[in-house]
Amino acid sequence: MIRRLQQFYVYGMITEGNQILLVQKSKGPYKGLWDLPGGRIEFGESPDTTLIREMIEETGLELKEYKFMKTDALVTHYTDENQQKVSLHLVGFIFKVKLDMLKDLMPKQDDEELVITKWCSFDELEVNDLTPFLQEILMEQD
Repeated sequence: MIRRLQQFYVYGMITEGNQILLVQKSKGPYKGLWDLPGGRIEFGESPDTTLIREMIEETGLELKEYKFMKTDALVTHYTDENQQKVSLHLVGFIFKVKLDMLKDLMPKQDDEELVITKWCSFDELEVNDLTPFLQEILMEQD
């Protein structure tokens, strides 16, 4: 039997010239892959509140400004840690974000994990190193 999930996430697209800021997933089905900074909307949160919280958690920096870009959705399939097949409908709210002091970003420790961040040139992105949702977003950018 396939377990069906629907989850709502907020992502911040942070660019500087020809580079984009990515975070490495440290858990879940896409552990080790690169994604936009962001996370799941918690109960009672608005997308804006989630964005502000996630940017602080994952970069340690506060937002200078942000603007809603679009909503995107993707259905993806994976096997969870209990070997159960999962069909995930991920809905993402994507914001264009500017943070203060971008140049000095270092890995940050939040309550649960070490968040690894890196700047990556759009020309050097390896599609197999990206989460399915980020692949979808970047394909639409072309």
